Amino acid sequence: MSAAVGHWMARWDAFWFPSTTTRPLGVARIITVAAQLFWFFPSLDKQLNLIDKNPEFLDPQLLIQAVTVVLPRSEFFTPATITSIYWITAAAGLLALVGWFTRTSLLLFAAGIWFLVAHEYSYGDRHHHEAVFSMFLMALPFAPSGGSFSVDALLRRRRKGPGGRVAGESERTPMAMWPLRLLHVLLAMTYLSTGVSKLVKGGLQWMNGYTLQSYTFADALNRGLPVGLWLAQQHTLAIALSVFTILFETFFFVSILVPWTAPLFLVNGILFQLGLYVAAGHSFFEHIVMLVVVLVCAPPLWLRAYVERVVPGRMGWWSGAAQAEGPR
Repeated sequence: MSAAVGHWMARWDAFWFPSTTTRPLGVARIITVAAQLFWFFPSLDKQLNLIDKNPEFLDPQLLIQAVTVVLPRSEFFTPATITSIYWITAAAGLLALVGWFTRTSLLLFAAGIWFLVAHEYSYGDRHHHEAVFSMFLMALPFAPSGGSFSVDALLRRRRKGPGGRVAGESERTPMAMWPLRLLHVLLAMTYLSTGVSKLVKGGLQWMNGYTLQSYTFADALNRGLPVGLWLAQQHTLAIALSVFTILFETFFFVSILVPWTAPLFLVNGILFQLGLYVAAGHSFFEHIVMLVVVLVCAPPLWLRAYVERVVPGRMGWWSGAAQAEGPR
């Protein structure tokens, strides 16, 4: 292996598998599971109504197709079965939240969410903002997500005794950061595809302000949003926001290549999604949660150092995340 190839392989490993503690991942698990469980959890009434109103799937998703190969729709997709899956998923989510049998409960929770979302999508009701969030949920069972801030960690500590050392809480591992890296990459791919799609369909004229005004006016009028109606009448501001949207979406990936810029992109992303909600009613709250998770749980060195200077001793769970950037 040449020196150049070895150098890039080392950088690749350093990005995906830096040596960290499990504390940031534990915080990410709590935030993500809590958000899914108490904010984004699929509606049981909607699931049952879809079964009642539709004798057949309109656009069966791959997961649903796989299930129906083994179990016919008429026998498996019944109110009793869907209700059972719903409550099993909710119970697994509660266990995953507190970190008891963490890997198993996370796997059941993620699988249940995948099934319920795929079932809803199979009737033609798609909302792509749920996809990345579900992917991140499925990554958590395959990492030491219960190594910190969990019942599992507490039980291990008790078994070790008063002076015992517990693997995971204080020891470093190369397996605790990759789900957060994956989430960051998925967000970059999502934003890049959205930005490129705008440019392919509308070209540079997408940034002339009129396109944004038109879309904003239609959404705001339908949803009764006064901020959006006001924005739709501000052409100069619409031009500035259009340029910002294209630059943000197409260059979000820079936050991966140049880690110190990540907080700038992530904070702007949060404000961007909040702005979409206030002005046009687009509720991409899953994206906001994911941006917060990456910002809080995978901070660059300069942000961690700054916060620890401002609030010394208050961010102890950040300990061990300092090497998360890898070599420069």
